[in-house]
Amino acid sequence: MRIFIFILLISIKIIGQNQSTKIDIIPQRIILNLTELPATELAVTWMTKDSVENSLIQISKAKPWADFVDSVFSYNAFSSSLNNGKSKNVFFHSVKISELLPDTKYVYRVGGDSIWSEWNQFKTSNNKNEEFEFTYFGDMQHDVKKFGSRVFRKAIQTSPNSSFWLFSGDLLDRAEFDYQWEEYFQATSFISSIMPAVFAAGNHEYADTIINGNETEILAELWKSHITQPSCSIKGLDETVFSFEFQGVRFIILNGNEKLEEQAKWLEQILENNNSIWTIVTIHQPIYSMGKNRDQRKTKNAFVSLFDKYNVDIVLQGHDHVYARTHKIKNDKIVNNSEHGTVYITSNSGSDSYSAKSLNSHLTVKHANSAQLFQVISIKKRNLQMCTYTATGELYDKFELTK
Repeated sequence: MRIFIFILLISIKIIGQNQSTKIDIIPQRIILNLTELPATELAVTWMTKDSVENSLIQISKAKPWADFVDSVFSYNAFSSSLNNGKSKNVFFHSVKISELLPDTKYVYRVGGDSIWSEWNQFKTSNNKNEEFEFTYFGDMQHDVKKFGSRVFRKAIQTSPNSSFWLFSGDLLDRAEFDYQWEEYFQATSFISSIMPAVFAAGNHEYADTIINGNETEILAELWKSHITQPSCSIKGLDETVFSFEFQGVRFIILNGNEKLEEQAKWLEQILENNNSIWTIVTIHQPIYSMGKNRDQRKTKNAFVSLFDKYNVDIVLQGHDHVYARTHKIKNDKIVNNSEHGTVYITSNSGSDSYSAKSLNSHLTVKHANSAQLFQVISIKKRNLQMCTYTATGELYDKFELTK
């Protein structure tokens, strides 16, 4: 009898260990990111708590029935480990899927070692200048699960056909803390695995780090590990400075935290060779500061002359925790709608608001605070429309540009 009980306890222990191992390699925090070629590529990143010997993504053209599993292709993932700040390593896996067909729905799952995620779907962009819309968020930063969840969920309800979500930085308050990433993925739930995302780096994506006894700010390793974005010719700015074209619109992502002069040279090369109908720039720190006692003179000095010279259409920003939409501006002055000029948007998606008073308030059409917002921007060839909504779904602001 004692021998039987001893064998039973050992068996239970082994079964428990096997189950624990399986749980630890279940894919978590699946996220899609656009690449420089959104019509034919897409990047996928996910996390496991333990290492996976054969980390893969499986993909097929989506079909109305489950027989898509008969034509699945597999791609090996690049895997790396990182200490999550809890004296424990976690494992990140990423794949950039290439040679996709434009304007095509695909179904995919990630995993390995016989443990898989659910099947998820996405659609590639079209190489033509066809209409589309995307959703833009300002700073979320604080209490992402507590207060941000309803914003994300109202956004997917309001624009379920958005081609991607674009974030202007400060997604989290401390991007080096794993629990805050856990909050983000709880808040977005399944959305991050079906809605491609584009992230600009804000100042809160940088962590205070001691190097050789000196404190400096370094882009958080957890930020870099969770996402897979395009590389950059400027050393040290991979995944934070890049450009892509999406159905007739040139999108440019800038990093307002460092190496602004080098970025300005890179930006001019992009703008000189830009033949897109529309040009949209995203940067975290505003060109025209809209929060009380704020003045982002460095970003303005680095970039505004290029925006004026090359007729950038809109600049999407965050940082100031207010909502502000300017008139068309060129050479620091308001211009008529029929003239070339740039509209600057500063928005706030989180629960923390600043005073809306600003030295630049005279440049704005609307300037307010204390509202959690998101923006749906629609492009119809030579017409651009932006609708700003509250977290409860009311229309808060709206404007159109026409070429």
